[in-house]
Amino acid sequence: MAGIPLQSRWIGLLSLVLDVFLTIVSFFVSFGLRAQIRTVYLFSIALDVRDYFNSFLVIVIIWVLFFDVQKAYSPQRNLSLLFDLKCVLQTVFFGMVAFFALSYLLRIELPPRSISILFVAVNVPLLLAGKIFFHYLRRYLRASGKYTRTVLVVGAGEKAARYMESLRKHSDWGLDLIGFVDSDPERAREDYYGAPVLGGQKDLPNILHRHAIDEVVFAVPMRELEECVDMLALCEQEGVRTLIISDFFSGLIARVESEIIYGIPVLIYSTTPLKVWQQIIKRIFDILISGTMLIFLLPLFIFIAAAIKLTSKGPVIYRSKRVGLNKKTFNFYKFRTMVAGAEQLKERLMDQNVMQKIVFKVKDDPRITSVGKFLRKFSLDELPQLWSVFRGDMAVVGPRPPLVSELDKFESWHRRKLSVKPGLTCLWQISGRSEITDFDEWVRLDLEYIDTWSLWLDFKIFFKTIPVVVFGKGAE
Repeated sequence: MAGIPLQSRWIGLLSLVLDVFLTIVSFFVSFGLRAQIRTVYLFSIALDVRDYFNSFLVIVIIWVLFFDVQKAYSPQRNLSLLFDLKCVLQTVFFGMVAFFALSYLLRIELPPRSISILFVAVNVPLLLAGKIFFHYLRRYLRASGKYTRTVLVVGAGEKAARYMESLRKHSDWGLDLIGFVDSDPERAREDYYGAPVLGGQKDLPNILHRHAIDEVVFAVPMRELEECVDMLALCEQEGVRTLIISDFFSGLIARVESEIIYGIPVLIYSTTPLKVWQQIIKRIFDILISGTMLIFLLPLFIFIAAAIKLTSKGPVIYRSKRVGLNKKTFNFYKFRTMVAGAEQLKERLMDQNVMQKIVFKVKDDPRITSVGKFLRKFSLDELPQLWSVFRGDMAVVGPRPPLVSELDKFESWHRRKLSVKPGLTCLWQISGRSEITDFDEWVRLDLEYIDTWSLWLDFKIFFKTIPVVVFGKGAE
């Protein structure tokens, strides 16, 4: 925490306390509102808020965790109101999903639906009001100079120039530049971007002693970093926070994180965005959706199986080997929609393939049965994959898994779609399923999903898929 002003930490702590207080108030107000509504619209029974203390405690803990992982209390957090709005909505939405899931797993008695609806209706505006208050408080403090960090920049070249251009565009970051350290002795005492060059490497001890510096930013080329080891050690020795602007990963889409593994500091270079907590929430969502649908759609499963069996020869379920996360194979299930021996007939239809590269698809495929056409139109043939989702081989949302036979035809950049768990639906599903005939375009949509992934994106894709399936839009 070195280099972070004390006011910043207090603002973050007070913001956390206010969020907890407003969430507690929302919980009690929702019970009070229900009691008032009960005088007009008779609910079945009166409720005592004390009977739901466990629920209240779980909600408060979840809310704080969700705000924290979104860096809502971080001193370096984004200052936009749009960030605050998104933070509140995601916390309440995903928090309620997590709350219901944990209540089921921990066997906590849930409050009635009326309480849940009233709680959300009260909690969202109260939390937003709190965020708006702290938004303007931070802006006021930064404008008055009480919420700023003093910064010293090591380097006065191209990388430092890019850093300064970024600072100019983001005055709300609250950074106060006191000057530069440059290896060229001729530049000493010159101005650079309106700030003086205070000296060279040997002058850093005196500069740190003369000025109150919150953080030192090393904006030097990678080849010169080795020469900065002594300066980095000095900053560490004096407890000054240091940042290194790296261009090693410039132009690459992977995310870079630092961590201590086996006692060694390392940089983790990964193209997959999921954190542990995000993986847990995504998995809980997958289990809840697939488990619920498997139970409630069981009569439909039986009806479809009977229709397939009575209208064509062959098994009800089509099984194949597909490639999943990190190129691991798994059993893939669909309701059979083609005639027996469809694979043998495939060679005769190769000249009618409408897909460019790898994937095989024929318009008005003669191998598809009459029942199969209906199932495909409304994606009912995909329903057995809910079992794969429940088992953990697939997710509700993710890139579609390729056949094992297709993998050898993949180009190197195609294979990045296998860095996440495959799913029932993805961006291609809501972008016009049958209209996409270029496999490269299909993969680009999958990679766009990976690169812009968020829990919110999963929910948007899931809910946008529903009308696509119900109305049979863009079906094969």
